[in-house]
Amino acid sequence: MQEKKQVKIRVLVADDSRVSQKLFERIITSDDRFELIGIASDGQQAVELTATLKPDVISMDLNMPRMDGMEATRQIMHLYPLPVIVVSGLYDNSQQEMAIQALEAGSVHIMPKPEGPAHVNHKRTVRQYLNALASMSEVKVVRRKPAVKPVVGKVVVPSRSVMLPEIVKTTNFKLLVIGASAGGPEGVKTILNEVGPDFPVPILIVQHIDPHFAEAYMQWLQTHTSLPLIMTGEDTTLQPGKAYLAPGDNHLVVKSDGIITISTQPPFRGHRPSVSYLFSSAAKVYNDKVIAVLLSGMGTDGAEELKYLKDIGAITFAQNEESCLVFGMPGEAVRLGGACAVLPPDKIISEIKKLLSKQNE
Repeated sequence: MQEKKQVKIRVLVADDSRVSQKLFERIITSDDRFELIGIASDGQQAVELTATLKPDVISMDLNMPRMDGMEATRQIMHLYPLPVIVVSGLYDNSQQEMAIQALEAGSVHIMPKPEGPAHVNHKRTVRQYLNALASMSEVKVVRRKPAVKPVVGKVVVPSRSVMLPEIVKTTNFKLLVIGASAGGPEGVKTILNEVGPDFPVPILIVQHIDPHFAEAYMQWLQTHTSLPLIMTGEDTTLQPGKAYLAPGDNHLVVKSDGIITISTQPPFRGHRPSVSYLFSSAAKVYNDKVIAVLLSGMGTDGAEELKYLKDIGAITFAQNEESCLVFGMPGEAVRLGGACAVLPPDKIISEIKKLLSKQNE
């Protein structure tokens, strides 16, 4: 019987540096899983080659002539949606900020460039890069639509009413927990943009992101909300009207009533920080007094725990497929029956504010 030929992952690289191009070529062609189908020297060429070559995954630099990687990502996700990994040189804060904006534009992952052959971390960073290409190539992404201004006189059909008050067993919510992965930053931004220092409960956020970009991610979020954001440390006291994020490569854990901490326990279900870790610790301490939100992301992190929270009487939301970049995590939660409501992020925070306003009446 003839052995079935393995289908290789088709990779397009966009980078204007000849040195980087040679490095990527050497790295990708050394692994039998991949086929390097093209190298673009700027963002405009990356968009054009995406249309003609139809890669499975794109490795995208940021600072390039004619069109930078952020704009190229935005155009690709609108015209030819497929997984884009932003590979940044991490030269300065502006580079990190642009990488976060590329996530908002639709890239599924950001990471530092692999080190050159002479560097002590060459093999480790090459392995991380190739594994990212392989895993992200399997992500099913959806088309990103450009912002459209409302047409005057056009009838807007209201969203289906969510009858959450009928299922609410408690009006004494203590905590809002949010989990997000690929495509999640935009949803987190939308939610935080609608709240401020008067928000009546603390917010805990787990976002899957390369540890090098955790600080830049928080700084980017802070430009979109008046809610104070805090990078959590050990034994941090919770306060309403503030949002807490884990530093890179640390779990965020609810330790006891009013106290959270961080943990370097091994990755849980492949992630650190893990949404599952956060959700399960919140359930253990606060039971049904939790509101939980699962946003866009690949995989299943947090889905079972969202279902458990719903089962014990907490209020749970999953982002709907139409607004997700990747309907993996929320999709699994919906499949399990773990969501009280399935909505876009703007509707999720609207419903949450209604719930919280009732307990203050």
